Amino acid sequence: MDTEAIKRFGYEHGASIVGVADVEALVNKKVQIDYSVLPEAKSVISIAAAHSSTALDCGNIQLMQSDTIFTYRTADSVAMHMARYLEKNGYKALAVPAFIPIDMSPGKDGMIGLVDHKAIGAEAGVGAFGESGLLVTLEFGPRVRLSSVLTSLELEPTPPLADECCTHCLKCVDSCPSKALSGGGKIDKKKCGGEIFKYGLRGWMRFWKDAAGANKEELDALIRSRNFKELWQNFMTGNYYYCWKCQSACPLGRA
Repeated sequence: MDTEAIKRFGYEHGASIVGVADVEALVNKKVQIDYSVLPEAKSVISIAAAHSSTALDCGNIQLMQSDTIFTYRTADSVAMHMARYLEKNGYKALAVPAFIPIDMSPGKDGMIGLVDHKAIGAEAGVGAFGESGLLVTLEFGPRVRLSSVLTSLELEPTPPLADECCTHCLKCVDSCPSKALSGGGKIDKKKCGGEIFKYGLRGWMRFWKDAAGANKEELDALIRSRNFKELWQNFMTGNYYYCWKCQSACPLGRA
């Protein structure tokens, strides 16, 4: 089983881009990966699933969320199928989630994943970092979601891109509604999270703080509010994204 066979398998199962990174190279570059889950890992497979540009441009939050759910599920599905395929052929393999679940223990608090999908993708030639801090691909710009597979199979790595993808137009920076981007890949995560995850964990915590001190009438108003309904809907769908401006603004990867 070689790299080309792995890439073919990924494409056959819905991947948009597949690359392979060598574990030793990732270690040397100090890429965040918790190798304790698979100490025998020799390679990491990077999987990108592409968004619909039409969906991210449409301006309808529900349609953009639906596309995001589908794209994350596609990335996860490819990784899961890939891991089982490798196991079936005698190798150890672990699919790392593209999104959630994620470690919420103290010190990580849902902010540090098991692996750095973007850095792995850059090493595997899936894309390169842009001004927004996102991984930018030649084919789809930054409109992708990433998953990874750690495996004991030693594969020939796909080289990093010789030329960067980003054109440094700064449209991503200019489009950011919370001014969280300042170029050069720098992100104010607090500002970004306040916009993109406003009905996520932070919104849930705010709701309960407000509810704890509310009287009957105020509590009734809180329960009937849009805030509570959005929180409920996010729990039902598993998605709580509310901003895609930097992805949509990028001119790369458009027909």
